[in-house]
Amino acid sequence: MAYVNLIIAFAFLSAAIVNLAGPQGIRAEFAKWGYPDWLRVAVSVVEFVGSVLLLMTSTQWLGALLLLVVTLGILVSFARSKEWMRVQYPFVLLLLLVASLQQTYASGQALPG
Repeated sequence: MAYVNLIIAFAFLSAAIVNLAGPQGIRAEFAKWGYPDWLRVAVSVVEFVGSVLLLMTSTQWLGALLLLVVTLGILVSFARSKEWMRVQYPFVLLLLLVASLQQTYASGQALPG
């Protein structure tokens, strides 16, 4: 599962960098969905923090949970704008995050204690 978490973390870290850089296409997409520009920056921060947390064993569950929330937001945005052909990638990430959370829970690392 460590390799899967590394792949997920890299995917979200890449997304965080692109969202934070905010090229015109990304800004236009957030505007098209009716989101304010500050949300793009907030999503970038959550993606970055979630990626880092996912890579550390003691906070893996929290990172997966944060990234799961971001992924659900992406899926809702695509669904609201009827962009059905774009849901495959975030849906695969969603499944991988659920698997990561399940593995974390099964290994007893689900909650600090």
